[in-house]
Amino acid sequence: MSHIIKIFPSDISFSGDGDKSILDAALTAGIHLEHSCKSGDCGICESDILNGEAVDVEGKVYGKGDKILTCCCKPKMDLELSAHYFPELDGQIKKIVPCKVSKALLVSDDVISINLRMPPTAKLGFLPGQYVNLQYKGVTRSYSIANSNEADGVELHIRNVVSGQMSTLIFDNLQENTLMRIEGPCGTFFIRESDRPVIFLAGGTGFAPVKAMVEYLVQQKTNRLIYIYWGMPLAKDFYSSLPQELSQLYDNINFIPVVSEYDSNWEGRKGLVHHAVMEDFGSLESFDIYACGSPVMIDASKKDFMTKGLSVEHFYSDAFTASK
Repeated sequence: MSHIIKIFPSDISFSGDGDKSILDAALTAGIHLEHSCKSGDCGICESDILNGEAVDVEGKVYGKGDKILTCCCKPKMDLELSAHYFPELDGQIKKIVPCKVSKALLVSDDVISINLRMPPTAKLGFLPGQYVNLQYKGVTRSYSIANSNEADGVELHIRNVVSGQMSTLIFDNLQENTLMRIEGPCGTFFIRESDRPVIFLAGGTGFAPVKAMVEYLVQQKTNRLIYIYWGMPLAKDFYSSLPQELSQLYDNINFIPVVSEYDSNWEGRKGLVHHAVMEDFGSLESFDIYACGSPVMIDASKKDFMTKGLSVEHFYSDAFTASK
């Protein structure tokens, strides 16, 4: 049975039923509600029920006043939700396209950068910061796009996860011209138009979408103040020199690498990467912050940044969650 789902404050609506989650029904209708992992782990798609009822995968029913994850719940009747909707993504249609490996480069002990080229007529139309689902030999995994210009294909940064199905395939002598497929664009992590100074917070390969967004801002010749905070366990784990190079080329770009584990060869900033932000600014009230990394990092930084005056409306995030 079909139900009408209304989204406020944007006052838009779409149909949903028991076969799809609320989020999938919205995306099918071309309505981009805020989301990231689509597996219930990151919490980014959390919304408030204003009227009606929804049910989760375990059969628990939620009603007026409850918070739900739209990726995990289906409508039980007509619904009214308070949720974030992004008109900037109108017209984007997720599609599956073939691609071939044009370059694969081991950039650190456990990170490989791969470049994928698509047929000339296969345009994803992604925004810098979004991600794709990579499909290879029956395995599908999500990876952020690390480049800003689609003319360059799609660049992905893939970490070698112990016993990981996809990373085992990728790190096992991946060859040029290997045929794969990508599905996208996905996610609601992208640069919002603003004149506010911006802080990028990256943990590990969470640097990938940050790289894409910073490249985009540079191409736009922005005057916004940009701070790139990148956290890694050890100094040897930093696999790109681009942030340092950009900070030397542009007066408005600042790069702060942070090492979290003991490293006798490291003389720079130490500790949790978001703590470095806390130490550097008395107030975050005037900033836009984009955070990408583990759910733990994102949750902790969001909570702590609020104590520094950051408004929740100016905190944007994309959580890297483990595949189930």
